[in-house]
Amino acid sequence: MRSRRTSLSRAVRLMAAAAIAGLTATMASAQSTVTPESRLGSRLDPPTRGAVLAEVDSARRSGLPVAPLVDRALEGASKRALGRPVSDADIVAAVRRLRVALGLARSALGSRADGTELAAGASALQANVAPAALVALGKARSSGSLTVPLGVLTDLVAMGVPTDTAARTVVALARAQDAVLLAYQRDVERDIGIGALPAVAASVRAAGLERVAADGLLNSPTFSPGLESAASGGKSRPLRKP
Repeated sequence: MRSRRTSLSRAVRLMAAAAIAGLTATMASAQSTVTPESRLGSRLDPPTRGAVLAEVDSARRSGLPVAPLVDRALEGASKRALGRPVSDADIVAAVRRLRVALGLARSALGSRADGTELAAGASALQANVAPAALVALGKARSSGSLTVPLGVLTDLVAMGVPTDTAARTVVALARAQDAVLLAYQRDVERDIGIGALPAVAASVRAAGLERVAADGLLNSPTFSPGLESAASGGKSRPLRKP
């Protein structure tokens, strides 16, 4: 089981990114000298850097966020510096795949999606979530940020939850508060860690929250994660494999 002390979930990281988005915007003028070229610097050789920047330029012309592409290239360079077998071609291919995924995410989420949401959507698509699931999620949560729901969806798939089950449950819970979705993810992770089948853990936990939603309590100011156990008349307990 992954240690919760040593890593934050993707959904939490994405929520933090969304929270500082406004601050980042106000600092944009002060950071105008921080360009993709300067970020890549000497981390890549000239031919590879040129190929990456070509992908960055293509994304910029299409109105897509470019920071994730630079981050992906730097991630590849860092892995290689640590001795991982990452070639120049691998780095360029990874950046190109992400650019394509960002474009597909925008097509699925629509023009209302900001850069953070597009990055989260691209991550979901690269985890083999179907574009139709992103469309359904956007419709289910027609207002408010999609960053956390998309992050939870991607993390569920990473835990072994089948993509269709993960998509169905997150879409069903899309109107829930972000804190509820994150608590749901933690409960599913805990259940899987003690032996529950991923699909069963995700479905049963979601069903409890859906019962709470049916009672009109899910977005109540008095609702707290874990209250879904009351809907079934019992205490919140981890699920165990039979």
